[in-house]
Amino acid sequence: MDPFAIETRNALALLICSPMRAHQGIIHAFSTRIGGVSTSPYASLNLGLGSGDDRVRVQENRRRYSEAVGFDPESLVALRQVHGNRVAVLAADGDPGTVRGSPGDALITDRPNVPLAVITADCFPVILVAPSLPAVGIVHAGRKGTAAQVVGLVTECMCKEFRLSPEAVFAAIGPGIGGCCYEVDTASAEPFLSQYAPAQGVSRPSRPGHFYLNIRQAILRQLTAAGVPASQVWSANLCTACHPQWFYSYRREGQHSGRMLNVVMIDGASTRASDS
Repeated sequence: MDPFAIETRNALALLICSPMRAHQGIIHAFSTRIGGVSTSPYASLNLGLGSGDDRVRVQENRRRYSEAVGFDPESLVALRQVHGNRVAVLAADGDPGTVRGSPGDALITDRPNVPLAVITADCFPVILVAPSLPAVGIVHAGRKGTAAQVVGLVTECMCKEFRLSPEAVFAAIGPGIGGCCYEVDTASAEPFLSQYAPAQGVSRPSRPGHFYLNIRQAILRQLTAAGVPASQVWSANLCTACHPQWFYSYRREGQHSGRMLNVVMIDGASTRASDS
């Protein structure tokens, strides 16, 4: 059974991890490009304010998306993504304004009603959930960040910050460019060649001086190396470059590519209800 499913809400198509949704008090979604107001080449649910699209249209898309998912768009917390491995921590009593827009590629919090987000258009969005606390995290995992072990580091940081066992963490890996399409030169592949043996499935040779990289496989290995049980990790297994009808892809579309917005949040109303 596929752990991911497309759900239509208010004419928007959202990608949802079904077993992740089973955890009460957690809201999450991976966006697609279906259901917005942007026109070609950004059609239609472009959620990237820095993509070059008309800003008014992107803001309307974000309004529709937040309404469909169930969060306050004014509360959204996202970082200035820098393709690194810095983790930003928002404590339960912290001010989201001190984190919002700071440089980094991973966010964790145990504060309810604060939607954490990453923007993607080939890089992988990874959602982390510890429902027993609860605590959540989200990661922007591209080639450089994954080479720098961002997913493993944020998992370790989440466990240390919130005093969790890795066995308490569940992870969902959203769509990103697959090993079928992501060809890079030897210099770009080198950090993966040095960290992963060929049999581990992270890289494979292509034409001379080039390799195909399977970033998703590297992310899976980082999660399990950090102690997250493989049975608690779900992957969408959807290549953004292969599915133009569903996803934006910077590799495919270049500077006129739209962006997906991926969100996770602790639902304060649900957690209060469960405590009562």
